[in-house]
Amino acid sequence: MPKISRFNTSYNVKRKRQRRNERRTVAQSILIPPDTDSDESDKEQEQLIDTEPHLDAVEALEEQYMQSAASLHIIDDSPPLYKDSPTNIKTAVKLLTDFYTSVNLDKKNVLRLLKLFKSLLPQPNLLPTTWKSILKLFDKHCLSSTKYLCLKCDALCHSSKYGQKKCVNPKCLLNKKTLKRTEITEIVTLDIKSQLETILYRNQNILNKNELFPEGDIHYGEFYQANHSQKRNAITLILHCDGAPLAKASKQCLWPCFASIIELPPPIREYQRNIVVVALWAGKKKPNANIFLEDTIYQLKYLMSNKFSLFIDQLEYEISLSTQFFISDLPAKSLFLNTISFNGYYACSYCCTKGEWCKDSRMVLYPYEQNDFTERTHQQFVKAATEAEQKINGGRELSVTGVKGFSILLEVFNYPDQIIFDYMHLICLGHLQSIIKRWCNKLLNKRQIQVIDQQLQQTRLPHNMHVIYYESISSVDKWKAKNGRLFVLAIGVPLMIQHLPKLVASHFTLYSIAIKLLHYPKTQDEITLGEALLERYCEQAVLVYNDKAISLFSLHAHLHLGKQVKLHNSLAFCSAFSFESCITFIKQKIHGSRSLASQIAYWTNIESMIQPTKVKWPSSTGLNRIRLSSSLIDPFRQTLTNLIINKQQEVSEISFYKRFKDKFVTFHTKLYDQEFNCVIYIISFESNQGSIEYGDIILFYSYQNQYYVFLKHYQRIDTPLSHFVSIPNEVNATLDDLFPLVTLSNTYSIIALDRVRHKCIRSLFQNVFCLSEVRVDFEHD
Repeated sequence: MPKISRFNTSYNVKRKRQRRNERRTVAQSILIPPDTDSDESDKEQEQLIDTEPHLDAVEALEEQYMQSAASLHIIDDSPPLYKDSPTNIKTAVKLLTDFYTSVNLDKKNVLRLLKLFKSLLPQPNLLPTTWKSILKLFDKHCLSSTKYLCLKCDALCHSSKYGQKKCVNPKCLLNKKTLKRTEITEIVTLDIKSQLETILYRNQNILNKNELFPEGDIHYGEFYQANHSQKRNAITLILHCDGAPLAKASKQCLWPCFASIIELPPPIREYQRNIVVVALWAGKKKPNANIFLEDTIYQLKYLMSNKFSLFIDQLEYEISLSTQFFISDLPAKSLFLNTISFNGYYACSYCCTKGEWCKDSRMVLYPYEQNDFTERTHQQFVKAATEAEQKINGGRELSVTGVKGFSILLEVFNYPDQIIFDYMHLICLGHLQSIIKRWCNKLLNKRQIQVIDQQLQQTRLPHNMHVIYYESISSVDKWKAKNGRLFVLAIGVPLMIQHLPKLVASHFTLYSIAIKLLHYPKTQDEITLGEALLERYCEQAVLVYNDKAISLFSLHAHLHLGKQVKLHNSLAFCSAFSFESCITFIKQKIHGSRSLASQIAYWTNIESMIQPTKVKWPSSTGLNRIRLSSSLIDPFRQTLTNLIINKQQEVSEISFYKRFKDKFVTFHTKLYDQEFNCVIYIISFESNQGSIEYGDIILFYSYQNQYYVFLKHYQRIDTPLSHFVSIPNEVNATLDDLFPLVTLSNTYSIIALDRVRHKCIRSLFQNVFCLSEVRVDFEHD
């Protein structure tokens, strides 16, 4: 028998054996504590401890541990952290996870933190210090899968045991070479089911509650009502994709694919913590959608065709999953649908209009008089995609009526009804900037631009609308989407009527009215009117600006917004504003430039594994109570008292408040606003005759469990805004309702709180105020 060398066993093997033995010893010592007395030094140290404060701290910790354990999705039946520990392992890991996720530690420092705590805790202890041990503790597996592609050929890379990546495509120039970090594309696909379970658990109390959904929401749209509303335990997803530059040094970009849940009411739906991270693409080039979303679409198809169960509070729910629509900006839309670019021929996904080449502007234009409104169908699109793939010659893509090939998205979305335009990019960052540039270049002088800039900067808004115009209107391409949104929906019309020629001002007024109606429609008649106004706007655009170059595809796309709103009920919640907030959030989770997608997936997996606290039902209550004897009420006390007596209410039984929270919206009063440079107290309300009036809220008060509003009225002036523009007579009333010109009156009244409609934005128009209601997606900016 050959002699066994004592060097045959490697150092790593010996170290693993040693760690296994140490873990066995720790487990045995905790589960079966040895009968040993403490040392004399330990006894002496215990005598130095002040026992009463120590016991109070322990009780506080125990209460915190109990709350944390209650917020866990599963019962904490794990062993104690160490001998005589007041908490178990899972609860301890939950507390630590809440801490290092809130302070945004990177993965390396998280492991260092866990090891530090492990060393400071009484020995021996069972605190896990690796990602694998944490997964094992919660009986979970890794909830994401990662692929690495060669940057040159998009072929899967082979990974060695040392993490080196090599291309295995024999036709690739990088074949069998060790790839650099910049030569690799990283794809991470996350588990949708586990994230849904986390989000639904957190929002169980408000999920699918009809009274929380505004009337202009997708929830009440034709498409949702026809396809999803009657399903039991229905969960409906919106998918949105776009790219975001991350690391400047390596020129890497991140292309995330997110999903929103329709059954969550706005604004809860658009909170970052309620967005499903579906897949991530990180690399130096744009993604191939069929490769990027292959595993994601497989997941969605499986979950949609097979009802699956989620366990929430130990109760089983059978879920019916479906999709609502796919949304992105125009470049990403053509990329993911494998169609011609938005500046090419046949770029429209709704109709068969073919653009024409303009020699003067050197662009493909879509003149209104040459529109072909023959609608496209899903079957025609698939047929064109099949034909285009058959025509590929030598790797060169050829398009058939704008279709370059099949897109994997069409396996879960119907074309074109479920492929929609994003109004954030189409309007706020698109067409609006185009026409403002024309104003500044040809129609406005430097003095007018300075005045407009001053008026924009002096605009006082409700406190929850963080919109500040840092950039001049002449630098509109530097505006953020929220600046453009506020301009087109609220303040642009009264501001620009004072500076633009009457023809151009009237034309823009039609545009603003149409977008405002489609943004949050209350009736089908408003949708019809908005659609007709947009058609008239597009038809006259070339004549008004005397410029054919305005007829870009982005203008043509406006003609299909009416149909989009009819299907999905509004533009307000068909936006990518939530996408932008998610991009901002995930950028904070990235440290360095290595494995960008995997870093984000790591934190997403952590949040899916450690269950959060449930969201409570939104309450409606008065805030910041104030006494009637307060000096702040002195200017209004006599008037308020008289109105209360006229209502036959007892002043002694009334509680007064400076703020009121109504579900997701907080209303403020004029008394509360004295310390702030904003207007947060102007509201619209329904009069006794059913008309819409406006006023400043002075106080809220409650009497016999009912809330009332004490307010000062605005009165409309005799000359309405429609007097200053030339628009069709049938639109005058709509303009004056959307943008009333008012002055502050001396009339006070008390109304029931349920008559209050919206907050309002106030703009100055020729020494009077022009008001505009703040609609739903503004309320939670």
